[in-house]
Amino acid sequence: MIEVVFTFDFLPEIDESAYAKLAHKATRMMVSADGFIEFHANRNILGSPLVRRTSVWKSFAHYAAFAQQPEFQHINYEFRTYVKNLEVFFWGPSPLVPESIKAEKK
Repeated sequence: MIEVVFTFDFLPEIDESAYAKLAHKATRMMVSADGFIEFHANRNILGSPLVRRTSVWKSFAHYAAFAQQPEFQHINYEFRTYVKNLEVFFWGPSPLVPESIKAEKK
């Protein structure tokens, strides 16, 4: 399992409606992709980067197949017209803690 993490800030005075439409299109495409597990997005309450979008995939090969689709590449190109300070991280499981640790049920 891998996590693909995008962090970024928005460019000033973007068309938020157009960005939201693009983000929803990308998300719909992603959730129907082979090997997709889950997605979450967060806003930084303390500053920059403002946004973190994390998708979880069965394997890097699954994400790579998705990312190589021409439609996704076009969406990704357009996405970059709305953001700055973009960083992308690929995370794999920890050898010491390979699974999530959850609170005990009381």
